[in-house]
Amino acid sequence: MINTKRLLLAFVAALVVNFLYNFAVFGVALHDFHAQYPSWLKPEAELNMVRLFLTGAVNMALISLFYALFARHRAAGLMTGLLFGALLGLIAGWIPQAGNKLLFNNYPFYMAWAPAIFFEMVIVGAVNGLVYRE
Repeated sequence: MINTKRLLLAFVAALVVNFLYNFAVFGVALHDFHAQYPSWLKPEAELNMVRLFLTGAVNMALISLFYALFARHRAAGLMTGLLFGALLGLIAGWIPQAGNKLLFNNYPFYMAWAPAIFFEMVIVGAVNGLVYRE
């Protein structure tokens, strides 16, 4: 049975860590890189921050729920979270970015976004693993 209190705590912790990570990596570390491609990305002024926040919150809610289902009847913990995060990072990070690299001419984001998204998912998986228990 899913522990709803722990699931909610894991969701909130993952949400906070995810937004801090995204701000640090995509907002600060890759800011100059993103500025080089104005034809690919919207200007910062045009970004709907409320929509980005809500989309991220829904993503973290689903990831936390999927982690709870993944960890059912297992020893939920850091290693389970890291495994879950690595698998999710391959699915959410490397595979779509590799597909985009194959589909689009001169796709510039593969080497920056694929590892960033992969490590984002590993960290989110680790947070879920540390917080969630059945």
